[in-house]
Amino acid sequence: MSMKYNLSKLDYWQIRQIEEEQKTQDDVTEKLVIINRAYTIAQNYLTSETSRLYHRYFSQETSEEYIEDVLNTRISPSELVTLKALADDISVKEDRDLVVRYLNQVSAKSRITRLDELQLKAYISAKQAGAIELKQNTDLYTDVINRAWEQAEAESIIYQTRKDYDLYPKGNVPKVSIEKKQVKIVNPKTSKTVAKVDVTPDEPIRTVKKIPSEYVQKALDTQWKGARYSKRIWKNTNDLAKQLKELFTAREMSGMSEREMINRIQERFDVGRYKASRLIRTEANFFYNKTKLESWKQRNVKQYQLVAVLDNRTSKICRSIDGKIFDVSEATIGVNYPPFHPFCRTVATIYLKNSPYTGTRTARTADRSKEFQLDQTKNYRDWEKIVKGGNADE
Repeated sequence: MSMKYNLSKLDYWQIRQIEEEQKTQDDVTEKLVIINRAYTIAQNYLTSETSRLYHRYFSQETSEEYIEDVLNTRISPSELVTLKALADDISVKEDRDLVVRYLNQVSAKSRITRLDELQLKAYISAKQAGAIELKQNTDLYTDVINRAWEQAEAESIIYQTRKDYDLYPKGNVPKVSIEKKQVKIVNPKTSKTVAKVDVTPDEPIRTVKKIPSEYVQKALDTQWKGARYSKRIWKNTNDLAKQLKELFTAREMSGMSEREMINRIQERFDVGRYKASRLIRTEANFFYNKTKLESWKQRNVKQYQLVAVLDNRTSKICRSIDGKIFDVSEATIGVNYPPFHPFCRTVATIYLKNSPYTGTRTARTADRSKEFQLDQTKNYRDWEKIVKGGNADE
């Protein structure tokens, strides 16, 4: 998910936030490769098991009565052992305990049917993919929270030292090096360093505060829109398992060929992949922006400005808030602070009254075929007027 801006024309704060947002999305893409692979493995396993059943029992007779008889036959003891081993491999304890408890109950009655087996394999497949999704999400969000904290801390140092070094009245530009714990003040015309701000304990107000260890876990436990991300994954994989389970009935299987069944399984997993992508991209934005906002509040940053991606996929809410300035103390995620919606691409930047919203930014025509430069003072409505009026070259 690449967002195009002319970085050389944006002001410092916008460049930093856009670069960090792009870094987050690039990291998400890497995690999604692993998550999608897990869903594909689960899909291939379930497809293989379904095909085996079709080849063994349904190659000739496919009436609903016959299929119902087959699905109601008991599985063998060795097949039950295999099923229990699959259940034990589920890494999320809540899901594993649920399956094991069910298996113990039905095996005590000495009756686990082929229908039970197939539906349980569908549930286990979905949950195994979900377990990998949960780990990748947690690892990503932990990195995002730490990086957002460090970045916001460094930017806040610049915010607090801007007057000392005449950053904007004289055109000087701050450059951050988190690795060196240093901020350079550079004259853009001469490329000479005007001053260096070493972030050391001798200057408490300019020290990058290390993120408290308990903050990361507390942040990960945060509920957004009524649920923690792990619960969303649990619900999404439950929905997937339920939809797969609904495929495996005598009525459904008697009306579908093997190829049709395989296609239906793929459709269900494709929905699961989409939900996984929507979740990780949106929640990554949430954690990054929430952490950044908390740091701004601690550093007494007063205001922020919203910058929306300018193309015809920009949402109505992001169109309406593009370029607007808000008080940090009044920031509310989803209302006047990103993310505003799933897959939100709007970024928040520190706003300085003596750092005018100047220069140009890159926008795209409505059909996304052409890019053009737009004054920083222009918001989405101005862009819309330009592209609808056909004046992209003006």
